[in-house]
Amino acid sequence: MIAHLRPHRPRRAACAIQAHAYVEAAFSRIAALRDEPPPTGAPSLPTRFLRHADEQTVVAVRAVLEASTLLPEPVAAARCGVVAAPCQAGRIATARSLALLQTGGAVTVSPHIVPQCSLHSVAGAVSVAFGMHGPHVGIGGGPDALSEGLFTALSLIDSGMPDPCDAVWLLVSDWESEPELDSHGEPLGEPVCRALAMLLAPEAAAAGTEPRIALVTPAGQWPADPPDEPDVDLAAFARAIDMCRSGMALASWAVNCPWGGRVRVEAGTESLVSSRREAA
Repeated sequence: MIAHLRPHRPRRAACAIQAHAYVEAAFSRIAALRDEPPPTGAPSLPTRFLRHADEQTVVAVRAVLEASTLLPEPVAAARCGVVAAPCQAGRIATARSLALLQTGGAVTVSPHIVPQCSLHSVAGAVSVAFGMHGPHVGIGGGPDALSEGLFTALSLIDSGMPDPCDAVWLLVSDWESEPELDSHGEPLGEPVCRALAMLLAPEAAAAGTEPRIALVTPAGQWPADPPDEPDVDLAAFARAIDMCRSGMALASWAVNCPWGGRVRVEAGTESLVSSRREAA
């Protein structure tokens, strides 16, 4: 049975970026990052909490720690959700396990593989580490993780439910280039792991200087044709947020979603007015 697609009006859903942080770490640096003390003003983690965590989890948790230092006051954990959108996480640990399995049998496979290297692992680790009681979900897992994570986080905040989240931590992580592995599952060279953490809140609660994220669904039939454009680089997305927050010339920057919608990063109204005055 073929469903008929009906034309519809474009719809905008938006939220504010209350804090964000972008972290990069070369593979050799991640081992030390697991036990590194949190930055000043950030909450502490349980002892050796990240001992068995996937590399993307380690870097994403560090991004949350750094972003939390930018908040004027702590966020109520009981009302906070987590959306994590990793891109192909867990490949290194899985490759190691498969290599060990061939040489030493099933007894060599770590029981931590499933809880630490699954799609939900990043969101689960952040939720447990910071005592968050809201929903936590893993989204994406592939090259469209950024747009899928943005769509999901916006959906949680702008859901129309009677008891929505007060705020949502959105974590997007990947490798700058996918690591090449040797026969033992060890990376060749120095691949760089990256993570962006954003604390998103309803637009109505935003300060005038806080940048926004807005989802605009396409007009006409649904779903729209996917855009024929390259994947968005995570570092470029983080730079766009920095520019919109600082009141620089960039007023907005868009991410095209594979299903045809667009997610825009927009400068806060006060930042935009200030930058236009300086330009004049």
